[in-house]
Amino acid sequence: MKKRYFILLGLVICLILTGCGGGSKEVKSTSDFNTVASNNGFTVNDNMSTYSGNDYITEAMIATTSDITIEMVIYDSMENANKVQEGQIDSFNLLKSTGASEKKDKGDNYYKYFLISNNYYMVSSRVDNTLIFCKTLLTNKEEVDKILDQIGY
Repeated sequence: MKKRYFILLGLVICLILTGCGGGSKEVKSTSDFNTVASNNGFTVNDNMSTYSGNDYITEAMIATTSDITIEMVIYDSMENANKVQEGQIDSFNLLKSTGASEKKDKGDNYYKYFLISNNYYMVSSRVDNTLIFCKTLLTNKEEVDKILDQIGY
């Protein structure tokens, strides 16, 4: 009986150790972002002019429809992307109200955070040194999530 117990305990520990890691995601390019967003009816443009003077940003694209704006920015390092994401999350949390809904998803090379508050949907999804983010009305959540799912963020 004790032997069975230890074998079962060992299996449970193995499952926990291998199943709890968030894994990793594949880094996508601005070209991938352009393709996915364009295929979903967004107009996509280079957005580097917005970040002129920020030498830690290597590429930036913006996808828009009449009422949604989604940006993808590529940074020179994961540390810089992480710092910017932390700042975004802090600014999202300034709009956080009672009854807000938030979710976090973390893995080896990614971190995704979203917040639903005051009829807004705010999301910041980082994979390595790339960041995709959006703040839009809650009614646009499904469209934004579709883009993020299709690109793998």
